Amino acid sequence: MTKRIVIVGAGIAGLAAARGAADSARGSDIEILLLESSPTVGGKAKTIRRGGWLLEAGPTGYLDSEPLMDTLVKAAGLTKIAADDAAARRFLVRNGRLKEIKASPPAFLTSGILSPLGVMRIATELFRKKLSDPSGNTVDESVWDFAARRLGPQAADRLIAPMVLGVFAGDAKRTSLPAAFPRMAELERDYGSLIKALVALKTERGRESGGPAGPSGKLTSFAAGLEELPRALAERGQAAGDFQVRTSTRVHSLGHDGLRWHLAVEHAESGLQSIEADAVILATEPHIAARLVKEDAPDIAAELTAIPMPPVAVVGLGYGPKALAKAPRGFGALIQRGGGLRILGVLWDTHLFPERSPDGTILMRCMIGGATDTASGDLSDQELVAITKHDLAKLHQLGSEEPCFTEVIRYGHAIPQYEVGHLNRVRRIREHLKGLNEVTPGLSLAGNYLDGVAFAKSAKVGYEAGKMRAEELLVRKADVLG
Repeated sequence: MTKRIVIVGAGIAGLAAARGAADSARGSDIEILLLESSPTVGGKAKTIRRGGWLLEAGPTGYLDSEPLMDTLVKAAGLTKIAADDAAARRFLVRNGRLKEIKASPPAFLTSGILSPLGVMRIATELFRKKLSDPSGNTVDESVWDFAARRLGPQAADRLIAPMVLGVFAGDAKRTSLPAAFPRMAELERDYGSLIKALVALKTERGRESGGPAGPSGKLTSFAAGLEELPRALAERGQAAGDFQVRTSTRVHSLGHDGLRWHLAVEHAESGLQSIEADAVILATEPHIAARLVKEDAPDIAAELTAIPMPPVAVVGLGYGPKALAKAPRGFGALIQRGGGLRILGVLWDTHLFPERSPDGTILMRCMIGGATDTASGDLSDQELVAITKHDLAKLHQLGSEEPCFTEVIRYGHAIPQYEVGHLNRVRRIREHLKGLNEVTPGLSLAGNYLDGVAFAKSAKVGYEAGKMRAEELLVRKADVLG
């Protein structure tokens, strides 16, 4: 009578799924098995430590506004730390110079980020009509089209397009507003104007409303980096007997015989074997999930394959005291395309969390690639470092100063692109998945390619998938027992 849940992928979504399943199945004999093809857990939440330098290979942290994250942190036995107040300072690059994005409207309007005409165009936003279809629903338009319509083309190019690059490494002219930034779409729908919405939200007391781009929250991580959370979740989950984790285990195929799911897996040491499961959660990247479901669900596989995930390289460079003195204390800077710099932006990690670099130094982290620069995937590590050195020297007036620390992390498939039409694709995937589960029950998809790319969002999606599958098995078992 023992039931088994198999979770494929031990990134934060997969580990949260294991935790959610274990919490729901507590006291039962449901087995939970987590399979990961890499030697370590965590997925892109990987932290590199070398000689006093601590570099995040993926997400910087997460926003603490998602309650589930506190549940996971407690389960991991960790103590979270909030980012330094410097993280509130954000910059844009305009004409090769760093310009701070001020929260105060008068300070922002006089910052030089926009021309006087661009400022005047924003002022007319109050009088722009909202866009909706005949039924009153939000139109699926690109982020750039939305911003140009409401704020003007200049603001779309100089403010919004760099933001999309920073979050998604995406092209604002192809990225879907309601899919990628649903908050913006909601504010136009509910208030008819972004300016009216901001004024109204400021006057509402006791409500965590967040900004136009998304939810509020404090940037949060851990003393030893973000990887500490998935690693501790795996270690404590296994130690308590809540679930098993098998790393270096690749899933070759997935199929259903009418009764149970069958996974053909290969471990680096023990070789090929078959695993049976009553429920399967695919917490992988979409192209991997597509490969596994193509026999039982070709329609889902086709939809998953169509989700773009362009290459991105993370380049970390560490500099000495001269660079430390020249870099502003802040989160980092976003960079508009066409300004002579190839990096998508720069994060000043030393200013965000303690002990990210040795005393008297600064760690700068940059991304190269994404939807607007897919050719970067063909560059060598040496070329990526050279480009980053050139751009940082130009941006911070470093002259010929050489970095004392370098690290390159490459992702052939980096961040899912929520292009126009993404919400319809998600709807079709869910319809196909529902139909599949009516015939062969027990399959879930979890990850960052459907409902949000943020670390905390992926964790929530995974946790809910694990909880649902465990509760479903408990019901099915109760029905069998009568």
